Amino acid sequence: MPSPDDIHELCPHCNQPQPRGQIDDHITTGHADIPPCKATLANEEPDGTLHCALRSGHRKGAGEYGGWHVSAHGPVGRTVWSDDARGATPHKGGA
Repeated sequence: MPSPDDIHELCPHCNQPQPRGQIDDHITTGHADIPPCKATLANEEPDGTLHCALRSGHRKGAGEYGGWHVSAHGPVGRTVWSDDARGATPHKGGA
């Protein structure tokens, strides 16, 4: 049985597998030329508003989260949401 470290996430921008837990670093450095996604989600938890950790142009069917927005990885994982979620503000002009 594989360990969690052997499981990879697919990048929603280039579909390249990345070691679990390193996808945020890959997106930040490997796709620094792509503007950040500006989608947000109003959050009543102590962290307040969540911001999408992906870059503009992430699309359905690409990578791990594709057409969804996703928060940065935190102590209890990620929050994943769609543009239709209550409290969501979509990124204008694309993903």
